[in-house]
Amino acid sequence: MLVPMSTMAWFEVPDRAASPAATFTPFGRIAAAATLALGAAFQFAAFVTMPAFDETADRLRWIAENEARADLSKVFDILAMPFLFGTVLVYVLLTRQRSAKLAYAGGALLTCGMVGLSASQGFEVLQFTLAQDGRFSIAALADAVDNISSPPAITMLLLFIPGAFFGLLTMTVALWRSRAVPLVPVLLIPAFIVLDLPLQQGVAAHAVALVGACWIGWAILRATPPADPSRT
Repeated sequence: MLVPMSTMAWFEVPDRAASPAATFTPFGRIAAAATLALGAAFQFAAFVTMPAFDETADRLRWIAENEARADLSKVFDILAMPFLFGTVLVYVLLTRQRSAKLAYAGGALLTCGMVGLSASQGFEVLQFTLAQDGRFSIAALADAVDNISSPPAITMLLLFIPGAFFGLLTMTVALWRSRAVPLVPVLLIPAFIVLDLPLQQGVAAHAVALVGACWIGWAILRATPPADPSRT
């Protein structure tokens, strides 16, 4: 059922005791919320630290001329990865109770996407190193980056883009049906996709993702554990 039971469901979890997060240990709820927030925060920091460029040559030239800031941006990107993998696990744990098939399908697709993103981060680290080395022509390096078509590179893109895209859409439906999180932050996931892919608004997209991640994390922290009958 895609229609919420009440207006309250848009902004908070109506029955916090029924949320799967209520069965987490106190440390587990803190860890889950921190994982969501840190993964999104590191990615947002990476995009804020480095300007967006339409041309690869302009991007590589900026990297060569602004080594400290460029390296900081890429450090944020890499630090985000373990938390992004953790985010997949948190989403699966939140959704498998009501939508097991969607949860596991979305989790598998998102894991593929994160593997592809990890490979992409390694490829970009090499780009940064070569651009900053000084022995290579920026124009030639940009041409090589733009025209890479080796089987490993194609595999990386096939894991990353379809995995992340379809994984996020599948997980959006699973989260919507789970009743484990408010509905507004769930809708921020497709909003992130639209801003990030077709519109190429990286900073805005990851700002939306950060708001959604923190909102869901807050809902996890507020989940009420079931009452212990032995104490009544």
